Amino acid sequence: MFSFVKIFFILIIFLFMSACHEKDYNIIKDFIMKDQQTENLKKLDTLEEKKANKVNIEKQNKQADNSEKKYKIADSLETKKREKKKTPRVDEGAEEKEFKFDKNTSRVLEILESQKEKKLETQRQTNKIEEDANLNDKIKVGVMLPLSGEHGEIGILILNAIEMAIFQKKENNIELHIKDTEAKSDKTEKGLSELIDKGVKVIIGPLFSKSLAAIQSKVTNNNVNIFALTNNINLRNKGIWIFGVDPQAQTEEVLRHALETGSKSIAALLPQNAYGLLLFDTITSFTKENLMKIEKIEFYNFSVESQRETAQKVSKGFEEYKLYLDKVREQENEETESDVAVFTEKPFDSIFIAAAGQNLRVLSSQLQYNNVDPTIVQYLGISSWEDSSILSEPALEGGVFVTTSEMYQEKIKLIYKNSFSKEMPKIAMIAYDIVALLGSLNNIERNFNINDLVNDVGYIGLRGLFRLKKNGIVERAFQLKKIKNKKFTILRKANGQFSGL
Repeated sequence: MFSFVKIFFILIIFLFMSACHEKDYNIIKDFIMKDQQTENLKKLDTLEEKKANKVNIEKQNKQADNSEKKYKIADSLETKKREKKKTPRVDEGAEEKEFKFDKNTSRVLEILESQKEKKLETQRQTNKIEEDANLNDKIKVGVMLPLSGEHGEIGILILNAIEMAIFQKKENNIELHIKDTEAKSDKTEKGLSELIDKGVKVIIGPLFSKSLAAIQSKVTNNNVNIFALTNNINLRNKGIWIFGVDPQAQTEEVLRHALETGSKSIAALLPQNAYGLLLFDTITSFTKENLMKIEKIEFYNFSVESQRETAQKVSKGFEEYKLYLDKVREQENEETESDVAVFTEKPFDSIFIAAAGQNLRVLSSQLQYNNVDPTIVQYLGISSWEDSSILSEPALEGGVFVTTSEMYQEKIKLIYKNSFSKEMPKIAMIAYDIVALLGSLNNIERNFNINDLVNDVGYIGLRGLFRLKKNGIVERAFQLKKIKNKKFTILRKANGQFSGL
C-alpha cells in the first residue's frame, strides 16, 4: 500500500514537471537540490575560509614578530580588530569561526607576553641577588683625603689614581666610601667614625702626619686598617701601615753610597721642622754606626734669606780650601818656584740636602757661590730631587740621589695624563699601588686579615718593588740616579728581590 502511494506521488510530480515552464522547472530543481547545494556551498565556504584564515594567520604572525618589541599587547589586539573588519565574511558560521580564531590567537600572545614578563622579572631578581652577593664579597674601602681647601688639588689627583686603578681591574672587588678631610684633624676624626659605622675595615689615607696622629688611638681600638700616605714611620702602629716612601730609609741608602765611594765626612742642610729632626736622627745614627764623621748640620726655614744664611754657615772653611787648591794648581803649572801652598783640609767630602724644587735650587746655588764646588764635594739627596725643574741648576750637575724604581710607570702615567689632563704625582702612584694590592686578593672574606698581605717576596708597583712588614713599615727597593748633562741617569738599578724579612 505505502509503495503504491509513493510511486503514484512521484508519477504526478514527473507529469507536473513536464508541463511546467523552464523557469518553474528550475525553481523546483533548486528546491529538490537545496540540501545538496547547501552542503556543497558549506564545503566551498569552509575551503575558502581555511585559505583566508591561512593567509590571515601568516600575516598576523609576521606582524606580531615585527611589532612585539615596539608595541604592547593592547596595541596588537587593536590592530587585529581593525584587520578583522576588513576581512570579507563568507557566512555567519565563518564569522563566528574567524572571531574564535582571533580570540584564541590573542590569548596565545597574551600567554607568551606573560611568560616573557615573568622571565624578565626572574632575571631582574636573579641580577639583584647576584648584585647583592657581589656587594657582600667586595672590600669596603674608605678614602680619607683633602678634596677641598688648601690641599684639595693634590687630594683630587690622588683620588683620580684610585678610581683609575679600580676601573682597570678585570674583577672589581672594591667598594669605595669617600670622605673629604680638608687636611683637618677634626674632619679626619669625623670621617673615620662615619666609615667605621658603615663597616669599613680598610682605609686609604690620610695624607698628612697631623691628620694621622689625630686618629691613631681610634684606629687601634676599632680594628681598622689604615694605609697612610704619609712617610712618617714614627706613626706606625697596630693597624697603621706607612705607605709613603720612607725618607729615613732613603737617607741611609744615599749615605751608604757616599761611604762606599770614599766619603769620610759629611754635612747636611735640613728643614727646620719635625721632618728635619727626623732626618737629623737618621744621619747621626748612621754615621755613628758606620764610623762616618759629621762636620756640620744646619737647619733652614722656607724663606730665601734664611736659606742664604744657612748655606753661608755650612760653607765656612771652603774659601780657605779653595785658595789652597788654587795655589796647588798654580805650582803644578809654573816652572818657576813659588810660595809653597799651606795644606788646608777639605771641610767635608759630601753634603746632604733635604729639599725640593725652588728650595733646592736656592740652597745649591748658594753653596756653589760660597765655594762648595760640586766637582770636589758630592751633593746628595733623596726622591724629592726627582723634579725636572732642578735640572737647569748648574750646582746640581753630578748630584746623586736615591729614589724608587719606575719599571711600569710610563704607560700608567700616559693613561693618567690622557684621562685627567694632569701629570700623575708620585704620591698618587702609591695610592694606585694600594688599590692593586687590595685587588690581588681574589677570595675575600668579610673579615679578612690584612696580615695576609705580609710576605717576604713583596709586590711590584708603580714605585717599584715593595713589601709590607709586620711592624707597619712598607719596605721598598731603591735605585740611585745621577744628574748628568741636565738629565736624570740611572747610576745603580734597584734590586729585583728582597733578602730576609
